[in-house]
Amino acid sequence: MDAFKKPRRKKFTPLKPMRLEGYDYHLPGAYTITICARKLQPLFLHPTLRDILYKEWENLSKRFANVVPGTMIVMHNHIHCILIIEGNDPHEKSVTDIIGTYKSIAANAWLRYIKETGDQQSGKIWKTRFYDHIVRGKIDFDTQTAYILNNPAAFEAKQKKHHKGKEE
Repeated sequence: MDAFKKPRRKKFTPLKPMRLEGYDYHLPGAYTITICARKLQPLFLHPTLRDILYKEWENLSKRFANVVPGTMIVMHNHIHCILIIEGNDPHEKSVTDIIGTYKSIAANAWLRYIKETGDQQSGKIWKTRFYDHIVRGKIDFDTQTAYILNNPAAFEAKQKKHHKGKEE
């Protein structure tokens, strides 16, 4: 009888909330966003996908009147960007709604490209969740912008250091 016993499943542990508890993400302001590729794969090295990601980010203001797409950098497996929400209309979309829409639009454009070209790439490009930081003032905004813009150089330096350590 014991031979037919099912193995125990791991105990379910709910995911830690990603948003600041009690904060209204409809509020105007700037938000630093990090969105990761599915399974942290280097999917964003594909030039067409990179173009789609940049283009759709720039087009956000056409879809959402109160949104200004700020600084953005596409890395090999993640994106750093600043999303600016203007105005004070509680009926406008939240940061989560806007990022969800962006991810959906970019994924659909990518799927169209794959279908049209027959490219053998995965159509699943996103991790489900994303990280945010509520920007608090001009100094924080400038710091976040500098971090985003310097991210490619910092990554490159880290890679060189890593490879140099392997050679020794």
